[in-house]
Amino acid sequence: MNSEARNWRADVMVFDEHDRPFMALEAQLSPMTQEEAQMRTDRYARDGVAVCWVALQDRPWERVVPSLRVRSPRQRGESWTVWHGVARYAWEPRTLKAKAKWVHITCPLGDAVKWILDGRVRAHTGLNGTVWWTAPAYEQLAVARARMEADAEAVGRVEAAERRRREAEQRAAAAERRELERQAELQERRAELQRLAGFFQHAGLDAGVWESFAQMVRSASGKAILYGDQSPSRGNGLLVYARPRWTSDTFKLAGVVCPDPEALVEWPAELTILVPDQTWLSRIQAAARSPLKVAVLNPATGRTTFTRVGPTPDRA
Repeated sequence: MNSEARNWRADVMVFDEHDRPFMALEAQLSPMTQEEAQMRTDRYARDGVAVCWVALQDRPWERVVPSLRVRSPRQRGESWTVWHGVARYAWEPRTLKAKAKWVHITCPLGDAVKWILDGRVRAHTGLNGTVWWTAPAYEQLAVARARMEADAEAVGRVEAAERRRREAEQRAAAAERRELERQAELQERRAELQRLAGFFQHAGLDAGVWESFAQMVRSASGKAILYGDQSPSRGNGLLVYARPRWTSDTFKLAGVVCPDPEALVEWPAELTILVPDQTWLSRIQAAARSPLKVAVLNPATGRTTFTRVGPTPDRA
């Protein structure tokens, strides 16, 4: 293409029945920036004239102003063809699940110009700022799709808000249940400590030492543990019942915590004595009159020792 062709531009002005210009058709072959195209289009608009730019190849300005990209006839008898710049809105079936998009169509240049001059198509600006020609019916279809999407989004927001509200209520209810369970556990713990107050005085234990001792008993036995009452027949020691975990078996007497040494005269050989320290072990050893099983669970050291105690020679 020579320099004259590169700078070539053809203008066609269309007039109404009162000889007033209302449409300009410009075949733009020379270079033009997007800013220049927009400025010239705005100038036409100020004069009350619409414009359609025509190009033979992709130009940077064709996406920001109303334009047609055309192809020259390839052989005798063919017409000039528009292959970019006129679009229809494809959406079938008309449901949200169906994809929708603008599709550029191919048509004779004469038809495209006629549609533009007759007002059957008009310049449409897409969401990304790109401009093309389309029929009002396609614009309405795109608006209907957008409204459907907006309605679905609104319903989705309402449903999401309702879901968040339910989840918040569920979390609040769960937190309330946990708090009630914690309060019930604390109340049960206080009641248990109050119930064992007499035993603590008898054994010389405080509540903190007892909790550590009880935890060591559970760990050492590997069984479910239940503490009964002080037993006068077992030297006012605290009765300990046990059963295997994860079973429905009944609890059975398994040991006695801190019985008075005087009660060891007729002590069952297989009934374990549980004590918290060496002081209690020494008392048991000094009073033993028969073989005894003793478990020393020391909260201070965290050590557990199982031993068998026999009577001293002078008590044998």
